[in-house]
Amino acid sequence: MPTDDSAAVTDHLAQAQEHLERARQHLAAGRLHKASRKGWRAAEHMAKAVAQAQGWEYERHEHFSVVLNNAYGLTGDDGVRVLRAIANELHGNHYRRKRHLHADLIGEDIERMAQLLELLAPLTTPSR
Repeated sequence: MPTDDSAAVTDHLAQAQEHLERARQHLAAGRLHKASRKGWRAAEHMAKAVAQAQGWEYERHEHFSVVLNNAYGLTGDDGVRVLRAIANELHGNHYRRKRHLHADLIGEDIERMAQLLELLAPLTTPSR
């Protein structure tokens, strides 16, 4: 059942955009771990906005994939599944040594998170 807490949805949408911008800034400065983390956080906050709007649970990290799988079910867009995997890859960069990180790939992945935000945006409006 969708909820009507538009303030929480708005907060998560704003945070998603802020994290996306910070990811780009960290990337430009060569801070690849931080860039990856912020890219992940952009996706995470967007998923939280969707979950809030749709009335889905999002209390733990594992709910990210559940929410994105639910979003795929609503949209039927394979891009959701692909972008979910990319978001999880960004999250996984936190555990990698810097010499195993590739700035170009991280930059592409961050821009893919911008696509994820756009793709999920229609789901942040509660359906009645």
